[in-house]
Amino acid sequence: MDSKNNSKRRTLHLPSATELIGEGTLRMAPLLGLPRILSDKGLDPDKVIRETGIDPALFQDPENTISFIAIGRLFVRTAAVTGIEYPGFELGRHAGLDVLGKVGQLMCFAPDFGTALRALIRQFHLHDRGAVPILWETGSQSMFGYTLYSQGIPGTDHIYDAALAIAINTFRELVGKEWKPSEVLMFRDPPGDRRIFRQHFGPRLHFGAEHAAIAFPTGDLKRPVQGSDPHAYARLKEELEELDLLSGGFTLTNRVRRLIRGMIASGAGLHGIDLRGVAKLMERHPRTLTRHLQAEGAAFSNILGQVRYEFAQQMLRDTNLPIADIGLLLGYAESAAFIHAFRRWSGMTATAWRSRNQQVT
Repeated sequence: MDSKNNSKRRTLHLPSATELIGEGTLRMAPLLGLPRILSDKGLDPDKVIRETGIDPALFQDPENTISFIAIGRLFVRTAAVTGIEYPGFELGRHAGLDVLGKVGQLMCFAPDFGTALRALIRQFHLHDRGAVPILWETGSQSMFGYTLYSQGIPGTDHIYDAALAIAINTFRELVGKEWKPSEVLMFRDPPGDRRIFRQHFGPRLHFGAEHAAIAFPTGDLKRPVQGSDPHAYARLKEELEELDLLSGGFTLTNRVRRLIRGMIASGAGLHGIDLRGVAKLMERHPRTLTRHLQAEGAAFSNILGQVRYEFAQQMLRDTNLPIADIGLLLGYAESAAFIHAFRRWSGMTATAWRSRNQQVT
């Protein structure tokens, strides 16, 4: 049955991380089915798309990119003109691995489910630069989450619906159609009729969640991927890493920085952030990651400190979050450790810095 929910969100909220992350775009591939949804309702897809300020020509190539703000507007408009209450879900339930492009191919070749998910997290920027996927492994249950960097986007609930629907299809393509999650956490408030969501996701649904996420037994991470090809996986992994370097800006140092930013933005900092966890997500031994960072003149502790300082400044300036809560979100179990670190970074206490720089009342 559905988890009990009163649509209240969690009490610890991160501000928008768009300024720190940068891009807020998505490859067009997941949206290519939208014109069909419109035409099936007797509408002119190009006309509806233009009405939202989007060029219909974007739909001619899956490698084109579109902003999340435009995606949200398009979903809202689609719902209004078609009468389809959940257009994001309608679109996402018909899509899967194929819309992820090269990243999806890499996942298909992975030896097991856990490796496939870590590959998705590591290379997600090649597909989506407006959200962060994260994997929590906590005891007998693990969770895969998806969080938009920017908050307040119109149609956010439709975007999360689409992402979850695609994720469920992707997971079943990887490990078998019979695969079932332990629970699905949905961003949207409880709908009046939950049957279509139960049919796709299963009976255990939790609405009004802070982020979109899928929970499953940790043991599933070891399930073999159907059609796994270790040699093809290694070749494509190397190819994508080289693509990062050729595209500029995606050195190992920058990839580690981006991953840490994503962990904090998604709330994963609440579970702690350390070298071992980041190395595991990047499929490297901690010593190997340390050595490769050193070759670039970087150190993990310095990168982690820099990212934490960026977020700390943003949260102190733009929110009224208690300092202890900011420390928790940044991965500090004890507020005293965060207070000491902030004084080291800035030369003053967090309280003093906030009094000088805060922009909210």
